[in-house]
Amino acid sequence: MTAGAALLNSPVVKARFDRSDAALLAALALAAMLGTWTSVLMVNDGAVFLTAGWFGNSWDLYFSQNSDRWLATYVTYGPAWAARQVFGLSSMAYMVLAHLFYFAVPFVLWLILRWIETERLFSRLYLAIALPLLYFPTELICGLGLWLIWLAMLCDASRSNRQAVMATIVFAILLAFVHPSIGLMSIVYVVAGMALTAAGRPVPRRSLVGAAALAVVLLASYFTVAQWLKATNPTVAAALGANRYAYIDPAWMVATMVLFPSLLAQWLLLLAPGTRSARLRWSIHPLVVTIVGGLGVVSAALGTGLLTSVYARHTAPYVLALAAALALVSPPVWPALARRALVAYAAIAAAAILSYNADLFYFGRLVDRTMTKPGLIDADDPATGWPHATAEGGGRRTYLKWMAGANYTRDVVVPIYDWHRLALAFYSYFRSDRRTVLYHRLDRQGDWLPYPCPAVVHTLAETRDPQDRMFLAFLGKNYCVP
Repeated sequence: MTAGAALLNSPVVKARFDRSDAALLAALALAAMLGTWTSVLMVNDGAVFLTAGWFGNSWDLYFSQNSDRWLATYVTYGPAWAARQVFGLSSMAYMVLAHLFYFAVPFVLWLILRWIETERLFSRLYLAIALPLLYFPTELICGLGLWLIWLAMLCDASRSNRQAVMATIVFAILLAFVHPSIGLMSIVYVVAGMALTAAGRPVPRRSLVGAAALAVVLLASYFTVAQWLKATNPTVAAALGANRYAYIDPAWMVATMVLFPSLLAQWLLLLAPGTRSARLRWSIHPLVVTIVGGLGVVSAALGTGLLTSVYARHTAPYVLALAAALALVSPPVWPALARRALVAYAAIAAAAILSYNADLFYFGRLVDRTMTKPGLIDADDPATGWPHATAEGGGRRTYLKWMAGANYTRDVVVPIYDWHRLALAFYSYFRSDRRTVLYHRLDRQGDWLPYPCPAVVHTLAETRDPQDRMFLAFLGKNYCVP
């Protein structure tokens, strides 16, 4: 029996394992397999993290710019960085292993939830909320799992108040170095729980007291840590500042669900079981669940693109907080009522995963065709044949991408994935087995230069591999900030 089969057959996993668990796990496995095959992390911010890990000088090159979220950063990327340093992996082995470690994070957190929860709702909520976030390396993948582990411990009546206090202290320290929105979602959980309790649908009181305390500590920590460990790279600081209010702007959060209707469908499906188990007047009928699931699958297949996971993070914490509060009104009832909704949810996630990776397949073929020689290739030089991104047909690309142009790669893939122009250089370098760098000139307002030049120079001085020296010299000249 393989290690994976033994794990799936262990008592922790098999306990009350039903088709909703199977559907969500299958979607996670599909995301991991296809995402590793297409190197999905290399078309967004993950490219900067993984490349820093490859060169070994990860803290100075980039991780220090994310130091107020260091726990999630090292949980996600630390194992691959360590394996590279210990075993001297080839670039291909490093990339495969880095993706597998990345996708292992939600799986391990799910296993921990299965182990500690008394009702099978926390682990299912976690797998569900993680799926739309997977393809953008947000710290929330780690943070939401830790928050649910803490909540499961507080909702376990067999644990003493002293244990609950200790758990809150420990997890407050951990979550202070993950993501500031965890404090805000704790407030949402308290408000929702108090409203349900006032309406005669009580949520475990200890969890509300603990969440209130957690929110105060996390928000205070955020304002302290953000000043103490702020980014020193001005282009990184500008990018973080531009997105600062995305988690508190309700108009923006509504706009993200208008832009990506599959997200709205998934959020409705996650909330639907709780509206019934909490016996709300406006509970969502099972027939509506089926209809929403079908529409969500169609929307996910037709419209999923690079920004879907990027924008899912702005609403995911609050949807999870609401879903958890509703489920905790009647924990024994919720799992059975959630089965249909979670299976439909997993179907939407699978459709989005297939749609996303189809785009990456086309993107990879375009990169391969353009990398005609070793060395540096300027993608903005007309002679390379790289198609220019166009602003035309934006509405069709958003909702009906398979019908947005005669040439799918030129009319859909490039305009969507050119949004993160920086990543092309990193993606092409590793895809070509470190022979070629196909890059865009970073000459637009808002382009960020990820690495500080002194760190690049220092890394270059210690590097003996000629291919890595070529890429570091390129970064030092074009993609670093003085």
